[in-house]
Amino acid sequence: MATNINRREVLTGMLMSMPAAAAVMTGLADADPFDPMAAPGHGNGSDKKPRMAITISKETTYITEPLDEDGYPDYVAALNQRCSRGVTPENNAAVLFWKAMGPAGIPTERREKHAKMLGMARLPEKGDYYRSSDKFAAAEASKNKENEESVEALLNNPFYNQMELAEARPWSREEFPRLAEWLDANERPMTLLAEASRRPRRFDPWFPDKGDFSIFLDLETVSCYRNVVHAFHIRAMQRTHEKKTAEAWSDLMVCHRLARLFGQGATLVESLLAVTLEDMAQAGDRALLHFGKPNSDQTAKMLREWSSLPPVFDLVTVQDVGERFFFLSCAVTYARLPVADRNARIVKLETFGLLGDEESIAKPILDVLGDAEIDWDTVLRLGNSWCDRLVEVYRKPLQAERQAAIADMEKELKVMEASVKDVQSLKKLTGDRLRKVGSEQIAKVFVLRFCESLLSCPNTMTKLFSMRTELTKTAFALSQYRLAHGGYPRKLAELAPQYLPQVPKDIFQNDAELHYQRQPEGYLIYSVGPNGRDDGGKNGYKSGEEPCDDMVVQMPPAKQ
Repeated sequence: MATNINRREVLTGMLMSMPAAAAVMTGLADADPFDPMAAPGHGNGSDKKPRMAITISKETTYITEPLDEDGYPDYVAALNQRCSRGVTPENNAAVLFWKAMGPAGIPTERREKHAKMLGMARLPEKGDYYRSSDKFAAAEASKNKENEESVEALLNNPFYNQMELAEARPWSREEFPRLAEWLDANERPMTLLAEASRRPRRFDPWFPDKGDFSIFLDLETVSCYRNVVHAFHIRAMQRTHEKKTAEAWSDLMVCHRLARLFGQGATLVESLLAVTLEDMAQAGDRALLHFGKPNSDQTAKMLREWSSLPPVFDLVTVQDVGERFFFLSCAVTYARLPVADRNARIVKLETFGLLGDEESIAKPILDVLGDAEIDWDTVLRLGNSWCDRLVEVYRKPLQAERQAAIADMEKELKVMEASVKDVQSLKKLTGDRLRKVGSEQIAKVFVLRFCESLLSCPNTMTKLFSMRTELTKTAFALSQYRLAHGGYPRKLAELAPQYLPQVPKDIFQNDAELHYQRQPEGYLIYSVGPNGRDDGGKNGYKSGEEPCDDMVVQMPPAKQ
């Protein structure tokens, strides 16, 4: 399948739409921008060990061990070492998670090693495992003599529409009998999953893909975690209808804990997915507060338990470990390739980076370099130095400080991009001088392709997460106000200081007031979202219209 992959769009897409992101990630697998099997010593028919193309040092490769059989850094093994520190079969949520899910979500060729790395026995192929909504919907389609392999048939399956409705509001067994049947079938594995969520650590081992390291998780792993959170959210709404407030809250706390366990991963993709899982959990919180009408003690307990949970993600670890390793492993992979293959892949890298369909900036540089060897130590040193700077940015305690540092680095990247487009100056050079300057230019291309998205995406992710969390805190305050006064306030200002220390501001509109409307049965509250434009409380996209990205909380939800 011909696919044009844009890494920034992949990361940003995950912030806005997980189904869309999953589709792009599927394209990533097809695009295969790296083919390390073509590297020296990897199936090229030669038994002679090639000359090392890089220097192993803290300044270049960052890690000096473990090394692979050819003496190059093994970043997958290093990532596993770091992520598994202090993890045991007894404290690792992944052990119970996969016992509940079964082996189907793990590629067949990895199952034996996967179990060994988790310190558990290999799972039987058949058992009383969790049945995903996709499998259940496919079975339903098959019963109705529909083509269960048809994507269109699955997407049009009424089961999915019922899932969406059941997450937004309370529902009964009589209203959605198939959903109730699905949850009944998963009762035992969901009990095990709830137990898994109470464990303090999560380590799922990484595996190289054809010898390459990629930050993109197996789609099955991603799908498993998302589907489980959907199930607990939906069951919480069923229990809300049954007036089982404590049980509903228990299910939502499973969602919150799973989000944080997933966020323990060392990559930006895991952090993005953790934010998505937490967002789903918070939507359930708000629905429970409105429809479940918990009393004052229950509401206070819910807020206390949610607030006591650890952070959902850690951008310092993400940048210092996962994203740094991703950058360096890609550069090392390219360094090991023959010139012709390497240069073709550098150009292909740009479809994986930021340019999409735009003109390549690497190709003119490579055309001038010809067969000249790139100094890959230059690439690694520059990449490492930018990773260090990114770590410093995310360690800054104040948001204003981070914003200022990010703005400065973005300006520097624009200057860098202008400099690599100046190929005429490069054409005037020869010999060692050409190799030196050309290597510096290629190093800048790598930094541009990786680092710009690592500035913009985490910055947007942090803002979105903070704003959504503030909206949910406001929902708790609104619920407490309603309990005390018999209705919602006319203005948000009435919540402070008794129910909130201060009313949250809209961080996407220069700390302006949030938009709030008291409605006959509930309320509407929203931020203008990343585009900074008031879209009237709309979020979504229709063909021929500009996308609307207001961050909206409406209780009760708008009818669908």
